[in-house]
Amino acid sequence: MIKIIIYKAREGEITGFKVTGHSGYAAHGKDIVCSAVSALAQTALLGLLKVAEADVAYKIDEGYLTCNLMNAGSERKRIMCEAILGTMYEGLKNIQDSYIKHIDIVEEEV
Repeated sequence: MIKIIIYKAREGEITGFKVTGHSGYAAHGKDIVCSAVSALAQTALLGLLKVAEADVAYKIDEGYLTCNLMNAGSERKRIMCEAILGTMYEGLKNIQDSYIKHIDIVEEEV
């Protein structure tokens, strides 16, 4: 099962996320659930780094991706980061709706 933690500030803003594990939906290399989750998480990370140009701490490894905003910067950048992370979160929840046995998403206040 893929475990996803969405880190949220007390105000409800998403400040980061962690994705671990494999879905077990299909064989390695043919698993559409893992591919979809990985694509969303990695695209969100790229958006934070390249589009919003936010200060982000991250680590990627096999079956593991963690990403935390260190400093979004200006108000404009903070809005961009929230849009990127919020869109990723909605996409992940949508995948979870279809593959509930393969994805667990929890929110954690930081």
